Amino acid sequence: MRRSILSLVMATLLLTGCSGLSKMKSASKNVRYQANPNPVETMDDKVVVKFTGAIPEKYFDKNCVMFIQPVFSWDDGNIPLEPLTLKGEKVDGDGTIINYANGGRFTYTDMFDFKPGMETGRVTLTPIGYKSKRTNEDARFADDVKRDNKGVEFTPVLLSDGVNNTSSWVDIKGNISISPINYNKKQGIVETADIYFLNGTSVLDWDFYMNRKFDAENSLQQLKRIMLEQGLPKQISITGWASPEGEESHNVGVSKNRADVATAQLNKILDEVLTIMARRAKVKPQDLEYYKYEQLKQLVITTRAAGEDWVHFVVMVEGSNIQDKHAIINIVETQQNLVKREQMIRNMAEVYGELNEEIFPNLRRAQIALYYSEARKTDAELSKLASLNPSKLSFDELMYAAYINYNYDTKMKYYKWATENHSGEWAAWNNAGAVAFYLGDYAEAERYLNVARDINPHNPDILNNTGLLCLAQKDYALAKYYFEEAKRQGSNDADANIPILNLKRGNYSEAEKTLKANTCSYNLAFAQLMNEETSQAIRTLDCCLDQNSDVNYLRAVAYARLGDKTNALKNLKASIDDQYDYKKKAAVDTEFKEYWDDEEFKLIVKQY
Repeated sequence: MRRSILSLVMATLLLTGCSGLSKMKSASKNVRYQANPNPVETMDDKVVVKFTGAIPEKYFDKNCVMFIQPVFSWDDGNIPLEPLTLKGEKVDGDGTIINYANGGRFTYTDMFDFKPGMETGRVTLTPIGYKSKRTNEDARFADDVKRDNKGVEFTPVLLSDGVNNTSSWVDIKGNISISPINYNKKQGIVETADIYFLNGTSVLDWDFYMNRKFDAENSLQQLKRIMLEQGLPKQISITGWASPEGEESHNVGVSKNRADVATAQLNKILDEVLTIMARRAKVKPQDLEYYKYEQLKQLVITTRAAGEDWVHFVVMVEGSNIQDKHAIINIVETQQNLVKREQMIRNMAEVYGELNEEIFPNLRRAQIALYYSEARKTDAELSKLASLNPSKLSFDELMYAAYINYNYDTKMKYYKWATENHSGEWAAWNNAGAVAFYLGDYAEAERYLNVARDINPHNPDILNNTGLLCLAQKDYALAKYYFEEAKRQGSNDADANIPILNLKRGNYSEAEKTLKANTCSYNLAFAQLMNEETSQAIRTLDCCLDQNSDVNYLRAVAYARLGDKTNALKNLKASIDDQYDYKKKAAVDTEFKEYWDDEEFKLIVKQY
């Protein structure tokens, strides 16, 4: 009988001890969890999980413990995050105390490395409750608590469905620094004369304001005077150019016609010069034509229709006072699609009047050049030799050939050859490192830039490029050091790159302040979007010079945040038309979560 009574007492005590835990389990739906933001976001390539919890009054038993461990799950696996322990007022050990009478609130933050494919991942948690005088401080996982403390699972909670990875869309390429080119195209040229033309024409008009401004007619007479004083040169080159804002097919024809006009003027001058030279040599009238023929036979005359003068355009923009000149040059050098490049040039001209007023008129010309010593190679000859036989070029010629080539893979090929055959030249190593960085080959960029710094440790170009590399490698302290040192040494590129550090760190307000000088830049729009200045971000994107896939995609995100489906999908389609790979990204991007079931959206992101 005594044994039966003892058993009954023990059962009663056990039941009483679990009653508080049972109540907590049954009322667990009353505990509120709120992810902030929801869905969770990335920051600096890490998924940041933040949430708050609210415990209602008279819920948390004074003798109970709640073990909370969020778990991130995606198609390739799951990651248990750092656990959180809540405890009642009578429980000893580590943990956040929750008052029984008044309830309480708690916050949680953890992060882990983001990997492609995590965009559709979910953050869930299943609280584990147990009764104890002391928290299980050794428990790292839910199974530890269930095993050691006979923990009870409460109602599972979905904290976040999806991962917003918009923060990763910072443009970290920044302004790379290409070392100055020492090649002088005009070496060996005694004199040049330029004839200028109205936009789109090849009609010679000496009264045209550009011809009057540079006294073009008199410059041709100067060629005549030089030949009469020094004799005929070894070579004469005639080149026709066009400004690059028109269509290439038209510009090639225009530049050829302009070269023909200059050729006609040269022939007229040569005839006058040879007539005077024959008179001085006392050539008989009946022998005059034969004399001219023999003289001209020894003279090399080359004529070239050069089309759009991109090289001179870049040089003139570099020397201008245009506020965003580095952005303009970067677009010209990186946009491989010529049709799009021409369209961007036209867009630039609408924003920057100096292009139409000062720069383009200087490019619409034909030039006659006299060479009394060996003439320099043409751009076409330099490019051909650089590709087929770079050993035939001097270091300066090779660097110039790389400079005028707008394909970055080809640039890399030339600079690599320069490092291998002119290993003592710091500029070769720097430029190779800069281009390798631009192409995304950070290991090669580091190798080249390390050698460049060994040769010239305080050069601002090398320091700036090294800062960009450190930024890409997420060594922000070192990136800051190199940018500031490069700026101190006179690098304007470094000054423009410093705000990218703030963007990567999530300091969007500070970044926006320093980026406002670049009024139409992608990174400024990105900062404005992340600062929830969505409409302003759209206006900034609208005036970006390069309306590329990234600009269109970010604008689609901005319109989606405003709930403007029409413009969101319009810009998303434009982005994907330009970059097919963005279909896969958009299909899982939580920025477009509201459209995931929309038929038009599904058609846009459908992969074939």
